[in-house]
Amino acid sequence: MDLFWILIATHVFLCVFLVLLVLVQNDKGGGLAGALTGGASNAAFSGTGAASAISKLTQWVAIMFMVVILGINYVVSQGTTQKVDSKLGDARKELSSVLAPASVPALNPPSDPVVPAMQVAPAVANPTVPKGVVPVGLGGSI
Repeated sequence: MDLFWILIATHVFLCVFLVLLVLVQNDKGGGLAGALTGGASNAAFSGTGAASAISKLTQWVAIMFMVVILGINYVVSQGTTQKVDSKLGDARKELSSVLAPASVPALNPPSDPVVPAMQVAPAVANPTVPKGVVPVGLGGSI
């Protein structure tokens, strides 16, 4: 099995376990432990010793969670770099074998480029506007 998938499975397990640990903690509001037992005293979740043990376990699971995330990030970054580099190298080898440097013709620009002449529309000496039409931008009322 690939290291990536082992880290992903560990990550999912730690996510679920961390959520459950946070919910079970007996905070000022009672937490999930108080909701499940109806507020009754339960030996597993009462007292400061059990609360501190759950808090310490939560801290260690959170630290493991962060380490696994960093591990996944490292594995993904190393894997994609190697794949991209190998694909680019393969493509470069294939292209260099197909195209020889001498087979590409040099582009010689023409010494006297021909520019087509622009044609201008003839100007009208006295443009006439029909009565009742006001040209745009001249204002006035219609």
